[in-house]
Amino acid sequence: MKQIHSFDELRQIKDTKVYALGTFDGIHRGHQRVIRKAVEEAASVNGVSIIITFEHHPLTILHPERVPKRLIQEDILNTVIESLQVDYILRLPMTEALLNMCADEFLNALCKDTNVEAIVVGENFTFGAKGLGNPEYMKQVLADKAIQVLVQPLLPCDGLSTPISSTEIRKAIREGRLEDATHWLGRPFQFKGTVIKGDQRGGRTLGFPTLNLLLPNEMATPPDGVYANRVCIDGIWYDGVGNVGDNPTFKNQYHRCEVHVFDFDQDIYGKEVIVQFISYLRGEVKFNNLQDLIDQMKVDEEQALAILANAQ
Repeated sequence: MKQIHSFDELRQIKDTKVYALGTFDGIHRGHQRVIRKAVEEAASVNGVSIIITFEHHPLTILHPERVPKRLIQEDILNTVIESLQVDYILRLPMTEALLNMCADEFLNALCKDTNVEAIVVGENFTFGAKGLGNPEYMKQVLADKAIQVLVQPLLPCDGLSTPISSTEIRKAIREGRLEDATHWLGRPFQFKGTVIKGDQRGGRTLGFPTLNLLLPNEMATPPDGVYANRVCIDGIWYDGVGNVGDNPTFKNQYHRCEVHVFDFDQDIYGKEVIVQFISYLRGEVKFNNLQDLIDQMKVDEEQALAILANAQ
C-alpha cells in the first residue's frame, strides 16, 4: 500500500480508480465493508483502490478540546488497512481551507483530470463545508461524469437500535464492554506501548511478574480494573491477566497498565509490545493485606485462563 498526501499526487495516478471515501477513524466493521467494496470494484475493472481520508479529525481545528479519543494507533491502522489489500491511501492534511471547501469543490478536486470509475461511501457520510454534501448529492453531481456512487448500508450494533459507529465503540470500551467492542471493531481493542520499569513488586513479592506500560493519552481507555489480555511480543502472542489503574493496595503508585504474561519470563524493558483487551474481569480493589491480594490474583488468573481458552 502506497501513501499519498495531496490531490496533486492523486491526479498523478493514471490507473482506473475506485475510491473508498470516509473518516475511517476506527476501521470498524462498517468501515471495512466500504473499503472491501472499493477493493472488489477496483479488481473488477483492473483498476486500483484508493482510500480517501483525513490525517486528523476535523475537531482538531474546530474544537481541539473535543477531539474524540482514538480507537486505533496509526501504525496499527496501516497494518489493518494493508490486510484489506488496498493499493493507495490518500490522507488529506486537515486544514481550515479543506474544512471550508464546499461540496462541489471537494468532488471536483477528487475527480478532475483523473480516471475515476466509482466512489464507495457509507450511507451516513457527509462532506464539504458544514457537512452539506451527502451520497445523494454526490450521485447528482457525478452522474454526468458517469462515475458510480456505491452507497453501503450501515451495520447494526447487535441489541441496539443504532448502527456500528466509533462513538458506540468508544462507549463500550469506556464501560468495560470489551466483547462488544471486539465484535464491532472486528478485532480486539488494543494499543502499542513501550515496556517500562515498574517497582518490581509483582515478581519479587507477589509471584506475578508484570510488564508495565503507560496508557497512550490519545487512545480510548477502558475502566480501571482487571482484564483477560493477550500480548504480542516480537511477533508472538501470549495470554495474560492485566490491571489498569494505580494499584491502590500500595502507596505512591501511578496510573498504568500492568500485564502478567503467562509462561513468559524474559527481560524486555524498552521493547514495544501490543496489548489486547479481551474481557473485563472486575474493578480495581484496595486489599487489606498482601495475602488477600495474592489470593485474588490467583482467582483472576484462573478466570482469565478460562476466558482466553474459549476466546477466538
